[in-house]
Amino acid sequence: MKKLFFIGFATLAMGAATLTSCSKYEEGPSLSLSSKKSRLAGHWTLTSRTMSGQSTMLQGYSEQLHIEKDGAFKDTAYQSFQGFNYSAPIEGTWRFSDDKMQLILTSNTSASSSNFSSGDNNFDIIKLSKDELKLKRSSGSSVIISIYTAQ
Repeated sequence: MKKLFFIGFATLAMGAATLTSCSKYEEGPSLSLSSKKSRLAGHWTLTSRTMSGQSTMLQGYSEQLHIEKDGAFKDTAYQSFQGFNYSAPIEGTWRFSDDKMQLILTSNTSASSSNFSSGDNNFDIIKLSKDELKLKRSSGSSVIISIYTAQ
């Protein structure tokens, strides 16, 4: 009986330690059955962007980020202004940093946008779930936080 109690207690303690362990990212999730690559791949819509705590979302602006499992990405910014519609697509490849704490988007497009420049664009991953992607990027003394929702 003591042996059964000890096994049950040890299993409970190990399970509690595993489920309450810290997430790799600041805002979780702490447990996921799908891989980081699987959670990241898909179609994302920008829902919020702040710079040093202030919203930078302009009226008429939207952005779509498409991330493919094969390592390709396409980000398209759309702007409607006085009856005119503009779009600026940026394409390239993506990868995780070695520790998977950063998303590195390498643009092969010479154009740039408010969030991307040509070459490597490094983003700290704050949250990566199947429904939400939250990225942080430092630009000089400013911190830009972009929140995307899965589509």
